[in-house]
Amino acid sequence: MAQIPYADSTGHLNVEVELSYAADVFLVDSYNFSKYQSGQQFTYYGGHYTKTPVRISVNGVGRWYLIVDYGGSAQQYKYRFY
Repeated sequence: MAQIPYADSTGHLNVEVELSYAADVFLVDSYNFSKYQSGQQFTYYGGHYTKTPVRISVNGVGRWYLIVDYGGSAQQYKYRFY
């Protein structure tokens, strides 16, 4: 399994993602990341995007994970947290 990008936030976090193709892009906190990994319903920020760049902002302290899902195919993307 590929490394899942993450960042630690002290209150506010932004991410910008450059996609190759349309994809589901979302940020999840540690609690919801565990639920995502185990196939349970989870809460996220983001959605399905067809245009790039994608920008998502969240408020909350802790670790946030960036999930980019191209529907099963491994596509490249670039990202930066700020």
